[in-house]
Amino acid sequence: MLKIDKTQMAVMLLVGGLLGYVSGPAAAAVRIEGRVDAGGGPLAKSTVTLWAASGSEPKQLAQTKTGNDGRFRLHSAETPGKDVVLYLVAKGGEATVNKGVSDNPAIALLAALGSKPPAQVVINEMTTVASVWTHSQFLEGTAIKGHALGLRIAAGNVPNFVDLQTGRWGTAIQEPLNSGQTPTMANFATLADVLAGCATSVTSNACNKLFAAATPPAGAAPSDTLTAAQSIARYPWYQPDRLFALIDQFYPVPTGKNLRATPFMPYLNTAPSAWVLPLKFDGGGYRAGGKAMFDSEGNLWVGDNFTVGWQGTDKLWQGHATKFAANGKPLSPITTGFVGGGMEGGTFGAAVDAKDNAWLTSYGSKAITVFDKNGKPLTPPEGITFNGRLGLMQGVIVTPSGDVWIIVASVIDSECSF
Repeated sequence: MLKIDKTQMAVMLLVGGLLGYVSGPAAAAVRIEGRVDAGGGPLAKSTVTLWAASGSEPKQLAQTKTGNDGRFRLHSAETPGKDVVLYLVAKGGEATVNKGVSDNPAIALLAALGSKPPAQVVINEMTTVASVWTHSQFLEGTAIKGHALGLRIAAGNVPNFVDLQTGRWGTAIQEPLNSGQTPTMANFATLADVLAGCATSVTSNACNKLFAAATPPAGAAPSDTLTAAQSIARYPWYQPDRLFALIDQFYPVPTGKNLRATPFMPYLNTAPSAWVLPLKFDGGGYRAGGKAMFDSEGNLWVGDNFTVGWQGTDKLWQGHATKFAANGKPLSPITTGFVGGGMEGGTFGAAVDAKDNAWLTSYGSKAITVFDKNGKPLTPPEGITFNGRLGLMQGVIVTPSGDVWIIVASVIDSECSF
């Protein structure tokens, strides 16, 4: 076991300057235009409310009703704080895709916008699924409440699933890693379809069927599409076949046809094991990652065994470091990742200290490397090696007092001690 105390650390790391605080321009008043859709068509006469979410109870900023074309405009002269996340809730309304239906009080749709909303927004079943699954731990009914970082991360992941400006697919979910390698698109669209079945009253008892299928193992049945979505997201494992059965009941295959007339595709052909929405991410030099660790902003650091393009084997450890943002966006260079500081073949040793410096161990160089939060190496080109006496290293931990402990699996000098 190796311990590096704070005094040694100061010698080993390059000294950086103190970061100053730069105040940005004051936030402007909020203006949002958009449309509420249900089942792929306008939702008329729906009440749309703009909310500000924070650590306390959400605050209503503005409210209006949609026109017959589903469109709305909202304006708030109030300036939201820097830790506030904005979101829209649409309740009730008449789904124009089903002519003749009256106001449906069971409709409740959600769109989480983040701190800087787009000027044009669509609220529909897809934005509801994306917003509920990302905000599940912060959402109760129509109220979103939580700590600033958690809310920022949750809102930042909504665009991975849905484009808020169009109400259609987001970027990450339809990229090759997810559209072809996970069932997430079909899971997602199927969830949106069953919510749409209630919102558009595809059958006279569609909402009652949805609420029964979404009833949790403990507690009351949902009362609208938003609480139904929350129940499914919190108990995704609970009898998933009940919800899947609604696809056939709401959208039977027409005689002589091959596909169901669902508002969203692709839909599932068989019931899932759970209503989960996993996404894969890559890039930033990531290849054969070892241990990963989150920093104070929710970014993920990982040491790579190998480097993109190399024929990586256990005889040739040459990987660098990768950093992903909390929304999965790579923050390190696309092919090499972060290099230098002795990084050469990451292991299961990774830790982040109180200053968000990443501590990583390497098998290839038998060294300890430290990167600052921007990927700049703080260790010498050869890394921390204790004069070449270190061998293979694994686990790393930073204590609250700032000391760093590292598990050394083997040492070059069997008589050395730390």
